[in-house]
Amino acid sequence: MDAVEEIKRKVELADYVGRVTRLQKAGRNLRGLCPFHTEKTPSFYVFPDRGSWRCFGSCGEGGDLFSFVQKREGLDFRGALRVLAAEAGVTLSAEGSAKRSRAEHLSGIMSAAVDFYQRCLREAAGDAARTYVFEKRGLLPETVETFRIGWAPGEWRLLRDYLSGRGYDERDAVAAGLLVESENGGQPYDRFRGRVIIPIADERGQYVAMGGRGINGEEPKYLNSPQTELFDKGRTLFALDGAIGAIRETGTVVVVEGYMDVMGPWQAGFKNVVATMGTSLTEHHVALLRRFGRRVVLAMDPDNAGLNAAERAGALVLGLDSPEGAARSARSAQALTARSDVDLRVAPLPAGKDPDEVAREDPAGWREAISRALPYAEFLLKRLMGPPVENPVEARRVVDRLGPVLLAVADPVERAMYVQRIARQLGVAEIAVLERLRQGAPARPPPSRPVEERSERNHEEALLAFLVRYPELRPQFASVPEHLFTYAIDREVFRRWAHPGGEFAADDAVEARRLTLMTRRLPPLTALQAAVAVREKVREITRERVVLHQAAMSEQLSEAERSFGAGPVAETSNEAWRGLTPPPEERARAETAMETLQLGLSIHRREEPGRV
Repeated sequence: MDAVEEIKRKVELADYVGRVTRLQKAGRNLRGLCPFHTEKTPSFYVFPDRGSWRCFGSCGEGGDLFSFVQKREGLDFRGALRVLAAEAGVTLSAEGSAKRSRAEHLSGIMSAAVDFYQRCLREAAGDAARTYVFEKRGLLPETVETFRIGWAPGEWRLLRDYLSGRGYDERDAVAAGLLVESENGGQPYDRFRGRVIIPIADERGQYVAMGGRGINGEEPKYLNSPQTELFDKGRTLFALDGAIGAIRETGTVVVVEGYMDVMGPWQAGFKNVVATMGTSLTEHHVALLRRFGRRVVLAMDPDNAGLNAAERAGALVLGLDSPEGAARSARSAQALTARSDVDLRVAPLPAGKDPDEVAREDPAGWREAISRALPYAEFLLKRLMGPPVENPVEARRVVDRLGPVLLAVADPVERAMYVQRIARQLGVAEIAVLERLRQGAPARPPPSRPVEERSERNHEEALLAFLVRYPELRPQFASVPEHLFTYAIDREVFRRWAHPGGEFAADDAVEARRLTLMTRRLPPLTALQAAVAVREKVREITRERVVLHQAAMSEQLSEAERSFGAGPVAETSNEAWRGLTPPPEERARAETAMETLQLGLSIHRREEPGRV
C-alpha cells in the first residue's frame, strides 16, 4: 500500500489521462471524450480532488489511476503496478530492486558491446561491412547511426577482451548472450563474428540482444541472441522504442518480419514500423502494442512460403494453404486480440516484394496499402474467394470453401457482415449462404479416444479455457479445487491463474499450455455469462467424477456377487439399508453397497459435493 500511495503522489491522474484524451476544465473537475467508447458529447470526467475518474456515458466505467491503466493497457493490478512504478521511479520490493539492478547491469554490458561494434564498423577493418550496409542495402548514414548498426570482426575474442578491459565479468557477458561457453572447457569466445550487428532494444530503449547478419553467405543468414534474462523474442519487438511516438500519433503500428523491413520504411519516412524476430505475433506482443495504439497492421507478401508455416501455440498461425488452415488463422487471431481489444489487419504487398522494397520504391503504394489494410478475417476470406463465379455449382463450392473461416468468426455481427458481402458478390440471397453454412459442413471423423475420456477431457479443457480467457473471474473461482483437473500441467496452469504474479519464459511448458488454451474456440460471453458457464462445467466434471466413482463401486459389488453369490450380497445390502449392523465379515460389502446407492441418488438429484 505504501508503494501504491507513493505512486499516486508522484503520478497525477489528470496528467496521465490527458495523454490519452484531451481534457478541459469543468468547474473544479476536468471533462473530455471517453477513451473507452465512441462518443461525440464529452461524458468522461476526472475528479482531481478525489483522484478518480468516471464515464457517465454508455460504458459507465470508473475508478482511480490504477484502474485506468488496467482498463487502458489490458493489465491486471500487478501489471498496472509495475507500469506505474517504473514511471514514478518507485521500487516495489527489495527483490524487484535486485532484479532490476541485475537487468540494468546486463543491459550496461550490452550497451558497451553496441559501442564496440559501432567503432569496429567505422575502422578500416570494417570496409567490407560498410560496403554491404551503405551500397548493397542502401542504408543512409542517419539510419545507421539511429539504429546503431555495427560490425563484429571475424576474430574469436575481440569483444571478450574489450569487455574484460572495462571490468565486466565474463560470466555476465555469457549471461547477456554476447559470449559463448567453450565446450572443451576453454575460455568463452565471442558469439558474433564476421557479421553486421543490429542492436535490439526493449520498449524502454534498453539494449537486450543483438542480431548478426552474415555478408558472405554464412548460415544462418541471421544469428540472433539466445533467450536470456534480458531477451525473450516472444515478448520483444525490434525498433518499438523508436516507433512509440509515431504509433501514438497515427494510432497504427505496422508489423513486419525483419530488421531491414523496418529500416527501409523508416528511411522513407514511415516511423511506426516494428518487427518480430523469428516468431510470429504472440499474445505478449499484442498486449505490448496495445499500450501505444489499437490498430495493428501486418505488412506481408502473402505468397511468401515462410508465412504459411504454423508457429508454436499462442502465436499467430498464418495458415493460408487451405480453408481449414485459414480457419485456424482466424481463431488464432481472435484468441490473440480477444483480451486486448486490438484491431488486427493485414496489408498484402505486391507478390515478391518485401516491405523494405515497397516503402522505398513506392512510398505512395506503401501508404495506400497500410491505410486500406483489411481486417484479418476479411483478408482470409478474400484470399479464399477466388475469381468471379459463373454458375450455382461454383457458388456453392465457394461458400463451402469460405465456410470454415466464417464459422471461426466469433462475433455474430462481424460474421453477418461478411456473409452479406459474400452473398452480394456471388449474386445470391444471404439466407442461402447461411443455410449452406449450416448444411454443408463436412462430417467429423470418428473420435480416436473413448467417448467418456474425450467428454471428461473436453469439460476440463473448456473449464480451464474459460478461466484463462476471463481473468476477471478469479475472485469467484480461485478457490475451485485443483483436483477438478486430471492432468498435472492443467493443475499448474490453474495454480498460476489462481495465484498470478510470476513471469514465465515463452518456451515454458506450462505457459505454452496456457497459450494453447487461449486459442480454444469459445462462444463470445460477458463476464457474468462466463461465470455461469464455469459453474456448469464444474458441475459436469463433478458429476462425471461421481458417475465414475459409482461405476467403480458397482464393479466391486459385482465382484462380491461373483465371489459370494447375488443373494447374500443383496441380503447384506438390504440389512444395511434398514439400519441393521452387519457382521464384521460383511461390513465392507455393506459399506460398498450403501455408498453405491448414495452415489446413484446423488447423480439422480444432480447433486455434487462442495458447491462453488
